[in-house]
Amino acid sequence: MSAKTVLLAQYDLHNVLFNNVTADISDAESNKQVADPMNNVKWLAGHLLWAQRNLARIGGAAVTIPWVDHFSAGPGQTEEDRNAPKSELPTLEMIRNKWNELAPAIRAGLENVPEEALNSPVDFPLPFFKTVAGLWAFINHHQAYTIGQIGILRRGLGKEAMKYS
Repeated sequence: MSAKTVLLAQYDLHNVLFNNVTADISDAESNKQVADPMNNVKWLAGHLLWAQRNLARIGGAAVTIPWVDHFSAGPGQTEEDRNAPKSELPTLEMIRNKWNELAPAIRAGLENVPEEALNSPVDFPLPFFKTVAGLWAFINHHQAYTIGQIGILRRGLGKEAMKYS
């Protein structure tokens, strides 16, 4: 099995889990901070959507990820993010809808990345992710980690555990 096949399988899993982990959470619930200083569900879901941009870039998918002024953070933040005009805070449903609208284009782009391109070097601040495949693996890890955080918050909101199916 190729590295790309594994990375795509993870991407597909994250699309299912993103929808499952945010299911049945109202917008009001998504704004609740379970404990200080934890992020709320809406911020985490929006941050996951914001991070999809990096996968779109790897695959060359021309997508627009809105609301970067609310959900970007850390080393992945770009000048575009810092200078983004202030937008209205979206609802959790808007975030989920935008995720599902963009996912097919992002996946198609990733599927079209040539196998040999995965070994191309990238400039990334962490020393163990120096190729396109390594960066993609890191982004997949970031997505899984953040989905897991929402899973914990689901339980803190009194919801059932996230389903894998």
